[in-house]
Amino acid sequence: MKDYSIAELEDILNSEDIEKVTNALLYVTFNVDDFDWVQEICINMVNHKNEDVSGLAITCLGHIARIHSKINRKKVIPVLEEKAKDSKFAGRVEDAMDDIEMFAEP
Repeated sequence: MKDYSIAELEDILNSEDIEKVTNALLYVTFNVDDFDWVQEICINMVNHKNEDVSGLAITCLGHIARIHSKINRKKVIPVLEEKAKDSKFAGRVEDAMDDIEMFAEP
């Protein structure tokens, strides 16, 4: 697997190629150790114009909690609660919140 620089990843994440964006989002979540940067990327992507990207970003926030055993609840929970108001994302938000509760330190 190729290693990407932060700049390369940011370029991909800001591209219009949805497949590349989703692959990069997964790559970032599972392969980048900079917790704060990864968390910010996912928070920003929650409101992406593409529903697939937005939904994946929600799921990735749960993965972050599981992988790192932490999450910035003050930043993440309000974003997820707002997104849960949209029925298209409610199930994913519930799953992410469950992961946060189960894996992230209080």
